[in-house]
Amino acid sequence: MNYHWPAVDVELLRTLPPVLGAVVRALGFGRAKEFLVERGGVNISIPKHRSAGLGLSDDELARLREMLALHMDAADRVWMPKPDKLFIRVRDEQIRREKHRYSITAQARQHNLSSRHIQNVRREGNDAQLDLF
Repeated sequence: MNYHWPAVDVELLRTLPPVLGAVVRALGFGRAKEFLVERGGVNISIPKHRSAGLGLSDDELARLREMLALHMDAADRVWMPKPDKLFIRVRDEQIRREKHRYSITAQARQHNLSSRHIQNVRREGNDAQLDLF
């Protein structure tokens, strides 16, 4: 079918576990976040036709079914991941992107993390460069 797919950062999708990536691909980051905050962490049924209970449009539901087809059981149910991993990956990417703009202390306060954790996240982005030497 021909759906209107949301724009999603391909690099972000590569870092996500399969089901989480499928939800983000189908709904877009913002809608996936909203959907998983409400329904993450449980096994849900993905109906073939619109269901007011899920709060999705016909197009969103169709895209979600298509993306989750390989992950659904015989009863069209799938375990929805909790959104924690999605938030953590986006937060960590923001920390790395803004490392030249804010101090470690400022980022630790902004994200409610320890300075050590901020240093570790900042270092993760440099691992590819270190592996070359």
